[in-house]
Amino acid sequence: MNQKMQRREFVLSAAGMAAALGFPGLAIGQHAGVVKLNVGFAAGGPADTIARLVASLLNDSGSRFLVDNKPGASGQLAADAVRRSGADGANLLVTPSTILTLVPHLYRKPMYNSLEEFAAVGCICDHSFGLAVAGNSPIKSVAEFIKAAQANPGNATYATAGAGTGMHLLGSLFAQETGIKLTHVPYRGTAPGLQDLMGGQIFATFNPLPTMLELHRAGKIRILAVSNPHRVSNLPDVPTFTELKLPALELVEWYGVFASANTAPEVLRSLREQFAKALSKSDMAVAAKKMELEPRAADAATLRKMLEADYQRMAKVVKATGLSLDV
Repeated sequence: MNQKMQRREFVLSAAGMAAALGFPGLAIGQHAGVVKLNVGFAAGGPADTIARLVASLLNDSGSRFLVDNKPGASGQLAADAVRRSGADGANLLVTPSTILTLVPHLYRKPMYNSLEEFAAVGCICDHSFGLAVAGNSPIKSVAEFIKAAQANPGNATYATAGAGTGMHLLGSLFAQETGIKLTHVPYRGTAPGLQDLMGGQIFATFNPLPTMLELHRAGKIRILAVSNPHRVSNLPDVPTFTELKLPALELVEWYGVFASANTAPEVLRSLREQFAKALSKSDMAVAAKKMELEPRAADAATLRKMLEADYQRMAKVVKATGLSLDV
């Protein structure tokens, strides 16, 4: 298959992932009763797909929940928009944990204070990551990957969905733990980087498993290892980094829903009740299994504790790696 057809097929696959799981194609409305679910990444990636799943589960709650993609600035644009919103709860943040726990430590002047400017609504799910190469690559294992990177350090690039993401952190940790040189190539979303991986422009990628499972099954990419603490059910033959004596790369990212700290208490109570009801539906478990997600319907108090704990943990990781996005 030529590169043009391969790219077209992948774009159609990414665009169709939500539809295949039964999620509606949502547009932004401005009339009363619309609640925007702000996402800091482009359409087609895991954050967008998870937000659309949540919106579909909420469609009988009395309000219209619609997805608003705001990619850029390492996911900060969506978070910044929500933290500046008013008391009516009309703007919520659906985000992977690292946008609130990792990214603020990568800048001297981050765009928001994660612990003071957001109110927890509820937790949605967890997912892990994988290291992958192209399906036609001769590399079949992490050991072979390390040898190939050592032999060609100038070509050892890895794609991610953006600087400051969990994927970026994993690449930095992998290079540090193995002593090899890897060059980070950030993209605005997962799809472009995966396209370039399949097209031979990129050596490898670190990406969330939900974005890579179908491509791996189709032989278009090859997942070499996962960041889960244990092997995942959809990839029983793929080892974990911990099995490969790289425990520092164990990383599971949760997705949460947050409102501005300005949100009125009665609005927060209503939102928390709506989300708890929606995420308890059987549709959530069915969709999660297809995407290699682990439902995690933690309440607001638990989510707040998770945020605080991971914020402190990421501060230590960033200090140890020296990772920074300031120029």
